[in-house]
Amino acid sequence: MEQFVNENIVEINNRINSFGDIKNEIKAYLQEKFLTDIQDDAIKENLIERFRNVNYIKARIKDIANELVYYNKDLEKFYDAFLYNQFLSEIDTDVLVTALDSAVSDNIESPEAYRFIKSHFKKLSEKFLLLIQRGGFQANLMNLNEGVMVANSGDSSQFMFISRAILAGFNTSNVDVRSSRYDAIIDYEGTLLRVQVKGISSNVISFKDRDRGGQGIDHTHERNRGQIITSEDCDIYVAVDKQCGLCYIIPMFQIDPLPENRKISVRVSDLSEYLENWNIIKEVANRLPTRNE
Repeated sequence: MEQFVNENIVEINNRINSFGDIKNEIKAYLQEKFLTDIQDDAIKENLIERFRNVNYIKARIKDIANELVYYNKDLEKFYDAFLYNQFLSEIDTDVLVTALDSAVSDNIESPEAYRFIKSHFKKLSEKFLLLIQRGGFQANLMNLNEGVMVANSGDSSQFMFISRAILAGFNTSNVDVRSSRYDAIIDYEGTLLRVQVKGISSNVISFKDRDRGGQGIDHTHERNRGQIITSEDCDIYVAVDKQCGLCYIIPMFQIDPLPENRKISVRVSDLSEYLENWNIIKEVANRLPTRNE
């Protein structure tokens, strides 16, 4: 594997998916190599110095990765974490809270109303600014391999939504059967709502399952291709932002009429009406008969 990766690192960093069934093995090898190397402080400092010398330009990370035989995604995550720790963590949170308070005070229409909520606003600001300084929720601190982490990440999003729903006052339960097309159940005044939950880390939501992959699985076969999600699968689709836990609560009856090409990739900015809109649960429940009728 070492010789193979050394000879093909440029192609690996350009098109990892072209390596088919062995791509996960390649990623696992490169991840282990990288994590072992950065235990050496001299290697870490060399990596940081190289990035500094190219003015922290993201497009140059791949060049560094190719030269040193690393997977460019591993190196990018390393630099991202380093820059957060190096710069944002040095900023006094009180300074940020004060600046935010001043910005709101200068732009709000009713200073009297702001004075009433100011204390609550500042407390929340402190909490969320601390989260920003840490780059959002911490992920994969145990350096698990990608396959395990993908599964764990899905579970975390699922339980994140369930805990948020319970906190919001909804009677919500997990669905343990992994072959089910929905991940959670909400019992809303006798009506059972099926909820599919997906974690997102980009600005795009897809109403299409991922293709099944892995060693020995033909991802091109029809039954292994990802299917479009419809109201036959679930009543509500929830996209959970894995960095901060925000939930997009989307009724499937409004997604069904869209053409298929618009369901595959939807920008979250186009779904702002569903962001933290927990009233959607009541709206969907009122459209459905109770499941026990």
